[in-house]
Amino acid sequence: MKKSSRSLLIIGLLVFVASALIPVNSFADVDVYGEGAYTESDLVVYIYADINSPTELRSAGVKLTYETAALTVDTAEKNDSDWFLGSESYMDPDMSTAGEVVIILGKLDTGDATAGVSGDRVLLGKVRFNRTGSSIPFSPTLDLALGKVDPYANFVDTAEPTANVLDDTGVNFGTIIIAKRGDANADGNITMADAMFVKHMFQSGLPYVCYADANSDDGISMADAMLIKHIFQTGG
Repeated sequence: MKKSSRSLLIIGLLVFVASALIPVNSFADVDVYGEGAYTESDLVVYIYADINSPTELRSAGVKLTYETAALTVDTAEKNDSDWFLGSESYMDPDMSTAGEVVIILGKLDTGDATAGVSGDRVLLGKVRFNRTGSSIPFSPTLDLALGKVDPYANFVDTAEPTANVLDDTGVNFGTIIIAKRGDANADGNITMADAMFVKHMFQSGLPYVCYADANSDDGISMADAMLIKHIFQTGG
């Protein structure tokens, strides 16, 4: 997305006309972070953003960097439920450069053209890696950064008549917490405390956390608690 005095080009496909488009100091608060669950053979990383009110985003762009000696990319996908341009599919995650995955997102709701994306734990994308080794515990180096560098803009809000580019002052990149799948409290061990925590998550409707998802079905249920209990009792 290039900065222009007359228009905002989102991901090379969607043009928003504005009287000016220049980065400004903003009080907008967007926190980007990740969570990952690993086994002996794979690692799955979920990338989230907390987009604090009153900020709404028109676009976002993140780059996940990883150790090529420890990981190879299997698949990458973006969250098309919250981020979409009408009914069109556009710009799949870029995995072409070893050591990085770039995910670019934009939103245009044809039913409400002014609507953006906001809220806590908004999913940006999900990346699945194959591991080149099988050691446990596993702590690869993973980092998050802006998806594209200047002159491209990544995080752009829905302010009118002039949208703000938040890349320089309004986006904070946090860490990626990695834990073994089934280690629900991420303390480095799988115990009955993890099973009890997953039971509480399920009964309370707490947000999805990938390393609590013991059976890797993208949901938290009592089946996960039972599997964690079995792993603990058998030492598996």
